[in-house]
Amino acid sequence: ELKLRATFFILGMAARAHPGLIEGLAARGHEIGCHGDRHLPVHSQSPGEFASDLRAARATIEQLTGRVPIGYRAPAFSITGTSDWAYDVLAAEGFAYDASAHDTPSLRDRPQAAKGAPHPLELPTGQTLWEFPVAVWHARLGGVPIGGASYWAVLPSTLVLRGLERAGPLAGLYVHPHELDPQPLRPQLGGGAQLKARLHASARAVQRNSARRRAPAMLRAIARRFRLIPYGDAHAQLSGAGGTAA
Repeated sequence: ELKLRATFFILGMAARAHPGLIEGLAARGHEIGCHGDRHLPVHSQSPGEFASDLRAARATIEQLTGRVPIGYRAPAFSITGTSDWAYDVLAAEGFAYDASAHDTPSLRDRPQAAKGAPHPLELPTGQTLWEFPVAVWHARLGGVPIGGASYWAVLPSTLVLRGLERAGPLAGLYVHPHELDPQPLRPQLGGGAQLKARLHASARAVQRNSARRRAPAMLRAIARRFRLIPYGDAHAQLSGAGGTAA
């Protein structure tokens, strides 16, 4: 509908379950990035485990698309202040950029607030990894996370658009697949699930369905006002890598 090229950060296990979907996305010119293999939080892994997870996902994506992914986004933005060793692992594994920085109060133990604009991380190993943060509007009362569809459900459209204008060029966005799904999400729990688990699942469904109802219209409004490109293209522009990653 919007005739855009985007970056899809794909799980290895999802790619193996739906290979035709990944091949189709790549054939349409979209960039396929890496979201890890099994959706494990980065901070729950050791550096070695993290590297193994990256390799498994990367091998699957390369097999299906013929291209090695150069970009990574952590599941649930889970590179924390105590797991920032992940940047060294990403660079060592050949990734060119990370898109996991999200300066939002909802993420506990997030790294020290990153620069709002894309910037290179100069690592102790001497390698460079580019960081593409999710867009945050730094208003007078604090940061307003405007780059994610999870927040579009509760933020006025005019505030999101104004915030993106002030966030600077190449502001990062994200949208989950379920936020564009025309069908409502319903909790699927076994009969033995405890009440606490049922309440949590129901609350999550309400939150996600709210985002689902707002996300398509908000994405259209953003696309009308701004030029949207894949992360790989933005990295090529800033790093002088040349060409596009998609």
